Amino acid sequence: MFAPWIAMGTAWATDTFDPTTPAARFEGDETYTVVEGQEIRLWSALERWEDPDRELFRQEAFNEGLAWVDADYSPYVATAFGTPTPPSSHFLLHVGLSEPTAVGTPVLYVCGAGDNGSRGFITMATHLDRLNRPVYAITFAHPHGDVFQQAEAVADAISVIRERTGAAQIDVVAHSKGGIAATVFVSNHRGADWGNQAYERIGTPYGGEIRNLVLIATPLGGIDTAFRWSSLNLYGLDADLALAPTSWNRYYPSGVGVPLLFEDLTDQDFLAAGRDLFPGQRQLLARQAAPLPGTQSWLGAWALQTDWRTTYDGGIGFLSRSDGIDAAIEEGGDLVARLETVGADPDVAITLLAGTNPLMPNGDDDLAAQFEALGRFTDYADLLQEVTDHGFPVAADADELAGLDNGDLVLGEITAPSDGLVFVSSATKESALTARGAQIREVRLANLSHLDLLYASPITGDLLQQAADDGTPDDRWMRGVGQRYIDEDTINWLDGVLADPPSTTVPTTSPTVDPGGDTPETFARPCGSCSGRVGSPLWAGSVAALVLLRRNRRR
Repeated sequence: MFAPWIAMGTAWATDTFDPTTPAARFEGDETYTVVEGQEIRLWSALERWEDPDRELFRQEAFNEGLAWVDADYSPYVATAFGTPTPPSSHFLLHVGLSEPTAVGTPVLYVCGAGDNGSRGFITMATHLDRLNRPVYAITFAHPHGDVFQQAEAVADAISVIRERTGAAQIDVVAHSKGGIAATVFVSNHRGADWGNQAYERIGTPYGGEIRNLVLIATPLGGIDTAFRWSSLNLYGLDADLALAPTSWNRYYPSGVGVPLLFEDLTDQDFLAAGRDLFPGQRQLLARQAAPLPGTQSWLGAWALQTDWRTTYDGGIGFLSRSDGIDAAIEEGGDLVARLETVGADPDVAITLLAGTNPLMPNGDDDLAAQFEALGRFTDYADLLQEVTDHGFPVAADADELAGLDNGDLVLGEITAPSDGLVFVSSATKESALTARGAQIREVRLANLSHLDLLYASPITGDLLQQAADDGTPDDRWMRGVGQRYIDEDTINWLDGVLADPPSTTVPTTSPTVDPGGDTPETFARPCGSCSGRVGSPLWAGSVAALVLLRRNRRR
């Protein structure tokens, strides 16, 4: 029996989108991932949905580094899409194991850039699924795609969830760039000036579909990382393998004194000329108030950013040429500024979660080697003391300092308080949401880095500390990170944010397609030489999060 406030009826998004029938549904191996020798069932189904619109939606460009593959960081994503390079009119909906019996307000998790529904939110999703809430996650077709297309995919996914559950409203939890897509949707209304004619014509006006919107590490005030830390461009010179955009359009390996010898970076820069591999990234750009590293000699080796002034403001440096951040902001439609003008719907309950720790666990061997080399020129204890003295308190124990030295931990953004990637001032910029009277329910700061915000609980903290105790001396950095997980416990905090009042618990209907397969109690199975089963979905999600911290994470 549904609660009396449920508004039944077909929920449509884009006019031509049908929320009743997926293009494909997968209930077999595609719902599993392999963690520590176990095949673990994450979902009851993966569904591919396709929006027939071709005015807003288009095929966005991929390179080899961005194309989806079936791997531990993206299990069966390429298979479910049917191609490594899907059009942006497609998205995957990951369906929780408990959907047939779940009760309460449905929850949709929206992942950030380079992520997918089976990675970043694996711990949060399995935790809430274990509590028998209807849980879903979305994977966008392009890992760095246009924000307006992704906003419409969010609207489509919400219409599917409302159609199959009968719920009038759902809760949305979005991370990083995914939070910008969700914010665009809850802000969209007829007459909104987005600077994008296709979205203004096609984009679904927000109609009250979201009860709670939780934005985690979302750059509401924008980012400027690639322009601020210009030496990062040296890691993106190969257009076929680049995983992030460059802020240079030319690189002169012999210096600008030899102008005919250069590498053209227009395929992987922020602007649309060339292949335009990262269309959504220029939409996140905004100048930040924090001083540039090149002006802060106390940073030592970290202040030595190649051509930092000409990179940020535009021009020709010693080794590069850049259009500058303002040109990229303009080409991105200055979306960050438009958010402040348009404003979120005033009836949405909005919660912001921001990280304040720039020490980021790293599982990439190549990046570890690079930071280990940098560590030869850096005394991290002295550097962190300097950071603290300049108004950004950062503490690390001896084991974490050793982790920084060997590259198992990497030090992210330190020119102002941040989670290693997004400034705290950006992730908590309430004015990006309040132009039409929206109220921010809570702003929470947690002593965690950008991805750690998604994993922190006593269970994941204990697992990290156990791994530190059982591992080699190089693994001891996990004790400090694990303690922060225990202390901050963002997963159980989120339970309170999303809690249903007892009088309005809403049972969901049976799914339109029989999910079949395992019940939530039998979500794991042996694989190959593996033996045994794992104890609970929450434990599985926590172990998976631990493994992601320690494995090579390409994205």
